[in-house]
Amino acid sequence: MTRFLERLSQGVIVADGGMGSMIHQLADPGFHVPDQVNLTQPDLVLKIHVRFLRAGARLIETNSFGSNRMRLARIGLADQVSAINGKAVKLAREAREIAGVDAFIGGSIGPSGLRIDRSDDQRAHLDGLFREQALALDDRGVDLFVLETFTSPWELQTALAAVKAVSGLPVVAQLALPPGDEWSEPDDADVDAETLRDLEALAALDADVIGLNCSMGPGQLIPYFKRLAALAPGRPLALQPNSGLPRREGGRFIYPSTEPGYYTAFAREAADAGARVIGGCCGTTPEQIKAIADALAEWRPGSAQVVVGPPVVVPADAPRKASAPGGLAGKLAAGQFVVSMQVDPPKGTSSDMVLEACRTFRDSGLVDVVDVNSNPMARLHMDALWMSARIQREGVDTIAHYTPRDASLMGIQGNLLGAWEAGVRNVLVITGDPSMVRGEPGAVDVYQTDAIGMVRAIRRLNEGRDVFGNTVGEAPDFTIGVAVNPNAPDLDRELDRYKAKIDAGAQFAMTQVFFEWGCWERFLDRLGGRSPIPVLVAVWPLTSHRLALRLHHEVPGIIVPDPVLARLERAGPKARDEGFAIGREMLAGARERAEGVYVIAPFKRPVAALELFEER
Repeated sequence: MTRFLERLSQGVIVADGGMGSMIHQLADPGFHVPDQVNLTQPDLVLKIHVRFLRAGARLIETNSFGSNRMRLARIGLADQVSAINGKAVKLAREAREIAGVDAFIGGSIGPSGLRIDRSDDQRAHLDGLFREQALALDDRGVDLFVLETFTSPWELQTALAAVKAVSGLPVVAQLALPPGDEWSEPDDADVDAETLRDLEALAALDADVIGLNCSMGPGQLIPYFKRLAALAPGRPLALQPNSGLPRREGGRFIYPSTEPGYYTAFAREAADAGARVIGGCCGTTPEQIKAIADALAEWRPGSAQVVVGPPVVVPADAPRKASAPGGLAGKLAAGQFVVSMQVDPPKGTSSDMVLEACRTFRDSGLVDVVDVNSNPMARLHMDALWMSARIQREGVDTIAHYTPRDASLMGIQGNLLGAWEAGVRNVLVITGDPSMVRGEPGAVDVYQTDAIGMVRAIRRLNEGRDVFGNTVGEAPDFTIGVAVNPNAPDLDRELDRYKAKIDAGAQFAMTQVFFEWGCWERFLDRLGGRSPIPVLVAVWPLTSHRLALRLHHEVPGIIVPDPVLARLERAGPKARDEGFAIGREMLAGARERAEGVYVIAPFKRPVAALELFEER
């Protein structure tokens, strides 16, 4: 038994965090991939390693995640495989000496970057790539290998076989699951068939340690990890989540600066669930690793419990409200308080559940419009424009979310013209969450323009011209909405962008989620006392304390204030009731401060949101 495996049998090993994301944050401009910095800015890599070690990490990974020949060839460094991998090990070893701690060095190997076709030819090609990188890392003296952020179990198995063919060192094999798009409390029933197959394939791997990393924040990844633990009883497991969801800002991807205290609870729950290597991935900082190390220093085996809310009964005799003519634009112009319900399009081709919810909203007399998410969490769903057009046929007005992430300007304009012909009249322009492909945010995103440019493009369509100045024939007349976040970390920038969106042609706004009115009032004060365009405020009836913690710590732009967290925690098993009570308070406040609300309905049970309108 190697020293690493012997140490693992004695307890939990704290791993490091997001080397690549820290390099993106701290490195001088001009580099293409973090691995390149080993040669151009080695002192920075050394400094980051030392910070993680001093924070309490006892397993640090070499800065070599993308240092296989295929990935390096893309930036003209295919002949530098040995040099970059060797330097990565050297820097990690130097950091260990500087920090003066007994720590293990894991040779980081990421996926090839190829589109996987599982052919024999591809297997042979990958075997050569991974053997070459593993030999380069082994030659310089790593203690183990960490195969991480593989999205294909087949490719992970291929890499594992290649590494074992050239080295007898221990191997940690980690899979990156597709990031979930449900803000609910996942249980076994929520693991879809494809994800379950991936977990079963991971559990069957002949690696010394198996685990999950990247793609999701701590709270979202834990339930999938527990399912893996059930599939692989008694095996050493690893868990290294991202700090949360990245946001796109100024052309860069920024991860949440999650409070270290959140990682205290995460570390204990992960250890209770069976994790024996616990650390972080993208966005995770030394401060968060310190919180993990401190928590595990006093950790004792325990248990974690998730409270599930009671069944929901849809109100059958809700009071009815007459609708004003003219759709959303007419109602806002008439000063009517507007209520929208937010729904997610289906992941496949069956829209029955969404349509049934929309009919219930329509028949309740309480809902004026339904707003339809666009590929929420950057996961593939039915297109929001198509889904909105289908909902319109049920006699329900819609607001289709639309983002410049997923299509070219030509495609965006063509889609909008088709949507108008199909009955869609309202569009909310949003930046959109960055897609995550092989752990890389924004890897396949388009973004030929931003939200401001897209508002301008839709306004030009309304005027009968495309973005190139060409006449489009019969013009649409979209009502254009935009997003605004009163809790933005850079409020000056948010104010400037909001004003620019209005100048570009925005006609109404929908806020990011917030749970106390102080932030909105401060935003309005900075804006001059009122918004120049009508605003629909987000109302989210939280269903558990755990969900509130995940939103606060893992989703950029959402802040759940301490008093709200405390109310949900005190409520215990009645946290769902308390969450709806908070939602009713926000709804009442919105009637005095805004032109309307949009309600984020409980996942999989959207009609439950109608409970907000019950008198208690």
